[in-house]
Amino acid sequence: MRNRILLAEILLLAMLLSGCSSSGYLPSVKNLGVNQYGSLIMVRVPGQYFDGELIAIENEEIIILSPETNTCVSIPMENVKKFKLTYAKSTQYGWTIPLLTISAFSHGIIGISTLPLNLIVTIWVTIAGNNATRYTDKKMTYEELKMFARFPQGIPEGLDLSSIRGKEYN
Repeated sequence: MRNRILLAEILLLAMLLSGCSSSGYLPSVKNLGVNQYGSLIMVRVPGQYFDGELIAIENEEIIILSPETNTCVSIPMENVKKFKLTYAKSTQYGWTIPLLTISAFSHGIIGISTLPLNLIVTIWVTIAGNNATRYTDKKMTYEELKMFARFPQGIPEGLDLSSIRGKEYN
């Protein structure tokens, strides 16, 4: 029975760690001030989602570089229902959930009460860590959103949107 519980916890840990990934071009929190790319943004318009690098906000449009096509898409702000911005890779605390769950078994009879407490605290910390580097339309204005774009002051004069490319991965 204990072997099955341990195996289930190891599988849970593997699933948590494999599901915790962010866009490759997002900087770590340590390198936030030296990143030349815009933040990752997901925009919802009626019946559709757009995601990619935030290039600029100008002329009442959000300009996003699509990672699939490596081309820019302009979305009128009046069509935007919701947006979610991720400006850095989040700190991953998912590994603490199975670890502290297992540790509750070492508490003996008190483990009956510490197990739920460990689960509540570690899940809460994991969720808070994942959301620490995110903003939504409920927490920021379009004017504030500009600061997370590759070009926060707008597209430089003479720059062709079709020439903008994302980070190359090797």
